[in-house]
Amino acid sequence: MDNKEKIQTMSVGLNLLAIEVKGDNICFNLTEMAKLYGTDPAQWLKYNESKNYIKCVALLRKVRTADLLTVRRGGVPHEQGTWANDYRIAIEFARWLDPMLSIQINELVWKLLTKQAVVAEPIGDVWPIIRNGRVGYPRKEILEAAGYSSGSGTIQRLKKRYPDHHFTISRIACVSAEFAKLRMEQSRVRQMELQFQGLAAIAKA
Repeated sequence: MDNKEKIQTMSVGLNLLAIEVKGDNICFNLTEMAKLYGTDPAQWLKYNESKNYIKCVALLRKVRTADLLTVRRGGVPHEQGTWANDYRIAIEFARWLDPMLSIQINELVWKLLTKQAVVAEPIGDVWPIIRNGRVGYPRKEILEAAGYSSGSGTIQRLKKRYPDHHFTISRIACVSAEFAKLRMEQSRVRQMELQFQGLAAIAKA
């Protein structure tokens, strides 16, 4: 199954987390989670307490300990790294990094699993960033996916024309879902026009 269809980036506190919702479970990219703290999952896994915790989760779920951690390579940066395939391991890892982060992730998990919060859908294969309930789609990725230039001149014109649809989330320039859908629809119409023009030129030949 293609991970790009499921991986979501969410902002929790000062942390930008990559998660993957799978039914009644949520996977977390531990490598991304640890970046802000200048460490990595390998350091946490050196402790016997960490290893014992993972063993307990494995016993509870009746799986191998190796099934609970996965190293992913390739793809975009937030997909790469060590993933916890059980949200409890992610919460325990977060507790080691920062108790407040652990509490925030615990609340996020509860809201997602009880459907009090949802993971937004991608637009044009571009996943949004969510912070404090606000959803934004990375502007550069949306423009490039729609076949438009992401140069400064283009961006300034768009910001002037649609000022309410351009904002920043976690220092990343974003656009609203409405703007993202508009650009994708305009791109689709433009492609159809080019196709019709090509067919017309062939018919005249």
